[in-house]
Amino acid sequence: MGYVTTHEHVSTVDLGPATVLVDYRTGGVKVLSGPSARWWTELATTGDTATPTALDEPSAQALTGQLQAAGLLITGESPRPWPVPTTGRPIVPSWGTQEVQAGRTPIPPVRYRALPLAALALAGVLTVAHTGPARTRMARLTRLIRWATLRTVRPAMIERALEAIHAIRRVGMLAPGRVACLEESSAVVLMLAAYRQRVTWCHGVAADPIRLHAWVETDGQPIAEPASTSRYTPLRTI
Repeated sequence: MGYVTTHEHVSTVDLGPATVLVDYRTGGVKVLSGPSARWWTELATTGDTATPTALDEPSAQALTGQLQAAGLLITGESPRPWPVPTTGRPIVPSWGTQEVQAGRTPIPPVRYRALPLAALALAGVLTVAHTGPARTRMARLTRLIRWATLRTVRPAMIERALEAIHAIRRVGMLAPGRVACLEESSAVVLMLAAYRQRVTWCHGVAADPIRLHAWVETDGQPIAEPASTSRYTPLRTI
């Protein structure tokens, strides 16, 4: 079948019986389980489709074709191994015993003067997100986050970071379109960059069920996040 490799914008995490592939150009997600997950790990170490043993040849050919069609594998003329999946927090069935926050907690009061900047930051994020092909939306947002971060000179003070998050969430309630964790966290980075302050933008995956989430941190601690955020394994940080 030849040689293959994956893109730099593809990140993977091993959650135990399942391996999750996230394309940070398109935002696409693929979940491999059982023999398919082991096959991906074996293939990553060689880049040669003839070497993995976890799948029979017809199944391996079919999966290779599916991953190529999804843009997660590309062909090559020589072996080009890539990093094996990051070890994540494994899937541990909770049988309904784990609680995950389903709604928003009340948003604390925010200084009025912080709201116009929050509105501008969120408007910038939504403009970037919705201007251009939907297929490259995630790539545009991560480029915006990197651009904003390069213009900072010091870490954000916790009080400033909290105010930014709460302000973004307040104006997000008035936005006409979707404003969820990805848009919120991107806007927080942009707003703080106006003060030349930075936070760490994180995007990760959790299991039971498999889900994605974006948040911001300072000093390695998630800001204004529920305890359930600790269940996510970061795949990309900026």
